[in-house]
Amino acid sequence: MRLQQTHAPAEEQSINWETLKSRCIGRLDLVEKALNRFQDSLVDDLQSLEEAVESLNSQEVARIAHRIKGTSLTVSADRLAGYAMHLERRAEEKLNYDEESLADIRDECCRLSQLISQHRTGGSQ
Repeated sequence: MRLQQTHAPAEEQSINWETLKSRCIGRLDLVEKALNRFQDSLVDDLQSLEEAVESLNSQEVARIAHRIKGTSLTVSADRLAGYAMHLERRAEEKLNYDEESLADIRDECCRLSQLISQHRTGGSQ
């Protein structure tokens, strides 16, 4: 599965680079390792989330959204963490979580994947 953006331009910073560098005690090798692990998990987590939403399994939606929130915070991807937290809460409360909530997460995953790929080739921070 390839991450594809459906809407929403990247106007804000998707990763707080200074916070991430600080968390990695300034070691760029640790930044790279964290970003690589995070990017590897994005596709699988998004696919699992889409399947849980499609099957209307709110418990699984909440669990996967919680995992996405945690991994996002680890690499200072605060916007994605916020989207995941919103979806997690709605699923826990068994409220409707619509396609827009999933689209926000999907789009941000796409932005992050592109940003991390650019970072690897020296095109960012």
